[in-house]
Amino acid sequence: MDVSVAIVSYNVAELVCEAIASVKRETACHFEIIVVDNGSSDDTVPRIRSLHPDVTIIENGRNAGFAAANNQAFRTAAGRFLFMLNPDTIVLDGAIDRLVRFMDTSADIGACGPKVLNPDRSLQHSCHHFPSLTLRMFEYLQLRRLFPWNRFFGREHMTYWDYDEIKDVDWVTGCALMIRREVLEQVGLLDENYFMYAEESDLCFQLREAGWRTTFYPAASIVHHGGQSVLRQKDKKATEKTITSYLFSTRYYFFQKNYGNVSCLVLKTLDFLYYIVIYAKNILRGDDSARRIKTEQARIVLSLILFNKHQ
Repeated sequence: MDVSVAIVSYNVAELVCEAIASVKRETACHFEIIVVDNGSSDDTVPRIRSLHPDVTIIENGRNAGFAAANNQAFRTAAGRFLFMLNPDTIVLDGAIDRLVRFMDTSADIGACGPKVLNPDRSLQHSCHHFPSLTLRMFEYLQLRRLFPWNRFFGREHMTYWDYDEIKDVDWVTGCALMIRREVLEQVGLLDENYFMYAEESDLCFQLREAGWRTTFYPAASIVHHGGQSVLRQKDKKATEKTITSYLFSTRYYFFQKNYGNVSCLVLKTLDFLYYIVIYAKNILRGDDSARRIKTEQARIVLSLILFNKHQ
């Protein structure tokens, strides 16, 4: 078995079936597809069983999170490579075969990501530098947004680079990430303390610490719609709160785990001061919608820092 394709699905029945069809259409190497359904309330599972009876399905009665669900697939996978693939993607032009051939040429590449495109075929920035206090300061000052093509200020999402060459990077987005089996055997599976966000950056960090490379390979491409499970939630306000809470809590966990308690404390202190200012600036803002969004985000982050309280 060359590749085990792991897809975690949550209420995106039509899209996940399109993703599966694209894998089958565009892949010639020996592969299997494992779908882990995180308690979808739509017809994801029966639709996959009807249209793709050869796909292995693992059903969770609840949303177990992205890392935990991928690990379920990894534990049953038989492939030499494990390919994390989001359900809202389309594989293009033999992308999986291309990634396998490329990784077979370089035994020290532990993980590899393809070029990621928007539905209109414009570029999605899928390569990143690891989180740092410096990058967070750039975000506070809006320097990345003001100078996206600057090699220093555009580091977070590598917006200074055209994504047209093979390049070793810190980490690549987990919407399409091929991992060598030996890597997981050495560094372990995804850290399940990450419910959503940052699990792939953490994996690539552990991978680098163990001496493996993470590489971007532009000759392979996929389309990524992006955020479809989130967009289909009925309670938008609750979803926004949950996303903000997980985004910041996973960031703090990443810092604490990989950089130590002092770095995490500095980050929390900087975030606290920044969001106190944001709250104060927006509490009397005339635009009701903008005021609600800004003050609510600030309140969530401050609550998380002060009380370790998820919304």
